[in-house]
Amino acid sequence: MMTAVALCLLALVDGAFSGFRAFAGRDGRIEKRPAKIEAARLGAMGAVAALVLLAIVMLGGMALDIFSFAELEEAGRRMLVVYATFATAITIGFAAYFSPALEVRSVGTVLVLGPGTFIRPLVILGGALYGAAGSSTSLLLAALFAAMVMLGLETVLSRKYARELAAHPF
Repeated sequence: MMTAVALCLLALVDGAFSGFRAFAGRDGRIEKRPAKIEAARLGAMGAVAALVLLAIVMLGGMALDIFSFAELEEAGRRMLVVYATFATAITIGFAAYFSPALEVRSVGTVLVLGPGTFIRPLVILGGALYGAAGSSTSLLLAALFAAMVMLGLETVLSRKYARELAAHPF
């Protein structure tokens, strides 16, 4: 059960970061902090919705005896190795991003956050594949579905902010 809780917490943080990334660079205001916080909150709320959907799918799979809780737990532990490692690196980069020193912010952005944004889809898919390795096809499909749901969140948020920018450019 702790594995599921840890994965849910990582999904919430990823959702908040997705909201932040979807918003970043789309606002010309000087004081962006309240808008960035709102974007992160919206991303986290999107992650909650995604987690509800994924819980329904996983509970349905267990109810239909497609896969067991033990199989989900084992797959989740393997996913956690990948996702927690990536989350730790991104958290360090984010800490640097909020540093008062410009040089530290620049290093955090250039070495961690920029590449992290680029490889995030690969990490999410790779974690799902690693988690489901050696499992049933049904569990593999469930893991890939979970990855697609989490990847889709940032896409939805990016489109939302793009529409808003098109409607109100300044």
